[in-house]
Amino acid sequence: MQPDYSRQLLLKEIGAQGQAALGRARVLIVGLGGLGSPVLQYLAGAGVGCLGLIDADALDASNLHRQPIYALSDVGRPKVELAQAAVAAINPAVRVETHGARLDADNALGLIRAYDIVVDCSDNFRTKFLINDAAVLAHRPAVFASVYQYEGQLQVYKPDPQHACLRCLWPDAVSDGVVGNCAEAGVLGPVPGAFGALQAMLCLKILLNMSGQLGGELLLLDLTNFSSSKLKAPRRAECVAPACAHIHELAREDSSIEVMLESLDAAAQQGLEVIDIRTAQEIAERPAGARHIPMADLLANPRLLEPTRKFLLVCATGRRSLAAARQLRTQGIAVHSLSGGLQALR
Repeated sequence: MQPDYSRQLLLKEIGAQGQAALGRARVLIVGLGGLGSPVLQYLAGAGVGCLGLIDADALDASNLHRQPIYALSDVGRPKVELAQAAVAAINPAVRVETHGARLDADNALGLIRAYDIVVDCSDNFRTKFLINDAAVLAHRPAVFASVYQYEGQLQVYKPDPQHACLRCLWPDAVSDGVVGNCAEAGVLGPVPGAFGALQAMLCLKILLNMSGQLGGELLLLDLTNFSSSKLKAPRRAECVAPACAHIHELAREDSSIEVMLESLDAAAQQGLEVIDIRTAQEIAERPAGARHIPMADLLANPRLLEPTRKFLLVCATGRRSLAAARQLRTQGIAVHSLSGGLQALR
């Protein structure tokens, strides 16, 4: 069966010419979770010609309430494979390019240059700023969204004088752990779904050259009372489009920060004291037998760790521990993160 675009073809802003433009478009979606799920659904349904999907994670049962493209029987499988199948089920005419890896300084610029636009559906600040910096250097538009519990924000970057990038608002990248992600703060499924749908709308507006692309604006939405506001977010005066005065290259990370182990017992053999930064509830469900310091407490008071010792931070998936290790290293503390978290241990 061939895809039917008749309902959107009726719109004067689209028509046959706009549909043809969508069919030629290439969009990169970074992150296939609560934001990425609706983004890929709506872009595939609209007939975007090629979708690039990048995510290094396998599906977890806790994802399902906010990621409706997956099923319980899919738990444990790579999200890129499952998302590719979801796109094929929605619209087999859409070409899919999968990248089963974490976006980093080594691959970000090349990947983003290969597409017309990048949609940030990640759940951590480090990746968002990496996407931002690579989009600026590649002269590619980017659509950003951030969600916290029942509220969130949307921003669009384009390489023109109206659109500010993230560093126009925050010259120094926000540190992960300052604001909790879904795993730490909780989230109700429809919230990222609503923001993902709006990201898809903004992406289609850019591809179709429609008005209302949040030029120089930050859109804030609070779904507890359905209030919204727009804040002015102009490009900094010292930045002459498409260049940015603050971005010259992508920052690379010390590869030694992450450690791969078969068991926590192996950490002691390497002279590392294990610190479990999960919540008390998580530890009750799966004890690790390690010293417990919640992530928020540790970041608020790094002196809880003796400066003369070396530490291995652990959490469920390795994301929170990596973010905490990055922050603590800036203060001279010798910390590492368990790659893949406790779920990666045998």
